[in-house]
Amino acid sequence: FHGLESLLQYAVVCPIFLLLEWLLCRLYRRQGIAYGKGFVIGWQMLMVLLTAMFCFTGTAGVEDVLRFGTSLLAEDGICATVADHLTAEMLLNVLLFVPLGILLPLLWNNHGLLQNIISGFLLSMLIECSQLFNYRSSDINDLLMNTLGMCLGYGIFLLFFHRTEVCQAQTADKLTLAAMGSIGLAFVCYVLLASPLWTWLVMRLY
Repeated sequence: FHGLESLLQYAVVCPIFLLLEWLLCRLYRRQGIAYGKGFVIGWQMLMVLLTAMFCFTGTAGVEDVLRFGTSLLAEDGICATVADHLTAEMLLNVLLFVPLGILLPLLWNNHGLLQNIISGFLLSMLIECSQLFNYRSSDINDLLMNTLGMCLGYGIFLLFFHRTEVCQAQTADKLTLAAMGSIGLAFVCYVLLASPLWTWLVMRLY
């Protein structure tokens, strides 16, 4: 169900993602940054993946904030303790971020392990903070497991895909925040457009 829902949410904002990618590629050409033919497809795959991650994790949209506001900042909304044992949910949190850990260095040649860790940590923080507005529990364990997933993904990239350049943008040191910027754009599009539009469509249909 989540897979179909996330694809439909992506379809809702696909024109926005195409426009943003056109602007990004235009910026790269002006900066003299070369990118492979697969970069265009790969960047859209990144948007699909991020939309699916937001959908699966229950990232709050602007409609949740407007509906519930700060009343959701309850005392039990945040769990700051580390679990004593590995649960199935923690394992899923690791696996959820593995594809992202592979895809980011595939798209940007300057995206190393440290950038992967920072990107995953910040993305996880965005998701966890947004969940304060839709009655989902925010857990520090999720933050740790998501970051671990990014590390595992980068390890898989080094083992199997480090020579793959068809999808890469040769950013070198020119745009070190390229991946984080793309993640931020996807998050904003989901919160302001995909989630509320999807909620509106569902309410109209049912």
